[in-house]
Amino acid sequence: MLSTTKYGSFVAINHFRSYPADLIFTFFTILGNGVILIPLAGLFIWKKNYEVLIGVLLAILLNTLFVSILKHAFDLPRPLASYGEHIVRTAHWIKLHTKYAFPSGHTALAFCLGSYLSLSFYRYRNITVLCFFSAALVGYSRIYLGQHFLRDVWLGSLLGVLIAIFTFRLVQYTATKLAMKRNRDANQ
Repeated sequence: MLSTTKYGSFVAINHFRSYPADLIFTFFTILGNGVILIPLAGLFIWKKNYEVLIGVLLAILLNTLFVSILKHAFDLPRPLASYGEHIVRTAHWIKLHTKYAFPSGHTALAFCLGSYLSLSFYRYRNITVLCFFSAALVGYSRIYLGQHFLRDVWLGSLLGVLIAIFTFRLVQYTATKLAMKRNRDANQ
């Protein structure tokens, strides 16, 4: 699919449709809106896992900032603006957008969150698999529902992963420095 044209890869995904798939991919696109962050934040607060909570929030904040900057800097059209209603297909309840396609914010958010959680809970292989499988389905849903091209999703996923890695390392570094300072202060 990567060797085909922008049009060819879009049509191959967007035109392979069914009503159950419309429902499933609408669910995954909603996950990419960030609604999962509210219950996750509640879970981390309840478990008193503030380091992961702060890291996730910082990663999402940086991700949102970078996606917004790139969307406005490139200002690329979405499939509807490029090909029109006669080519782009979607579920009847989805409102198609025409501007700011690059990168996919839903995909970037899903991969950022999934990557950060995978790094934080790397010992739990099931979490990693669930996070990346869900993130991939969010990305696929954006093309399937007619909102993005493959390149938008690909860059969104790459951006999300890179921001998560950067933020995770920053949080780990800061936590280590603070722990060393507390130990030094306690020993004096």
